[in-house]
Amino acid sequence: MKYNEEEIIEEVYRYIKSTYNEHYSTDGKGLQAMDIFRNMNTDKDFCQSNAIKYLIRYGKKQGRNEKDLIKAIHYIILLISSEREDKRTITGQLYARGETIKPPTYD
Repeated sequence: MKYNEEEIIEEVYRYIKSTYNEHYSTDGKGLQAMDIFRNMNTDKDFCQSNAIKYLIRYGKKQGRNEKDLIKAIHYIILLISSEREDKRTITGQLYARGETIKPPTYD
């Protein structure tokens, strides 16, 4: 890729994977705060707010700290995951009723 995206994506992947072994897991079974937010149906707002926080913080705390951008990307990925989970749930409910939903188009 022209702009080394694969290298950046790999770095984001390594960071996200490391969070599962750090303070983000609240117990030995892998339960994370995000699981609680999803249960409370506040996960999307939480993710969007944190992504914005890290984007705003970029360049202010410890200079142009790339880790802030990686954290923002992580929260955006979690937001996408929550949106997709909602769509799977809605699609499953529609399917159970014999209805369908059009897949998204990317223009």
